[in-house]
Amino acid sequence: MLMDTPILIPTEDNKIPFFYLLQISDPLFPIGGFTQSYGLETYVQKGIVHDAETSKKYLESYLLNSFLYNDLLAVKLSWEYTQEGDLDKILELEEVFSASKAPSELRTASQKLGKRFLKILEFGLSENKMFNKLYERVKEGNIEVSYPVMYGFCTKLLQVGKKEALAAVTYGTASSIINNCAKLVPISQTDGQKILFNAHDIYRKLLEKVEELKEEHLGICCFGFDLRAMQHERLYTRLYIS
Repeated sequence: MLMDTPILIPTEDNKIPFFYLLQISDPLFPIGGFTQSYGLETYVQKGIVHDAETSKKYLESYLLNSFLYNDLLAVKLSWEYTQEGDLDKILELEEVFSASKAPSELRTASQKLGKRFLKILEFGLSENKMFNKLYERVKEGNIEVSYPVMYGFCTKLLQVGKKEALAAVTYGTASSIINNCAKLVPISQTDGQKILFNAHDIYRKLLEKVEELKEEHLGICCFGFDLRAMQHERLYTRLYIS
């Protein structure tokens, strides 16, 4: 005989941060991330990325030489400043992060995604005073926000652990790159999944290395990625916004 199982009604005390993390890291989360290639389209049109092997090399180089010192470090710092309850440091971080984005397409893309991210997260964080204080300034047009800084900010407010947040944004970035490679190069979905399965050592290096970095490391870049992002603005045909 089956016994009735009581249904747990979600409250502030029993909500599960992991489900929040899955939701905001979902590729279908509607902030427009799928419209961005962050310069990859230029690499493909120039024939530099042209098969599964060069897609793998691109992924590894981008994660270790650009993503680590920019988006991933920004997520880490933002999460830590939010833990300290220091909104001023978060806003200072936004200014530094924005200034470090030399290609205008990348800067604009990050800001658009950050603003949309906040707008959707209002559903889950409208009772949080720190969130409301920052979001009011965004709605008034007083500040610009970026996706990585807002990702770190909101994951901490949602009680997601720092390591979990960093792991999720790392995998999300890798997955997005491989999905773009599948469309642009193209590579097969199977090849793409093989690349992701074999990227765990890269993920581990990123999570270990980012903990050693401080704000003065923010903005270190590989010039090739910035140049290709700038060249994307003048490509004859484009499928992606950046």
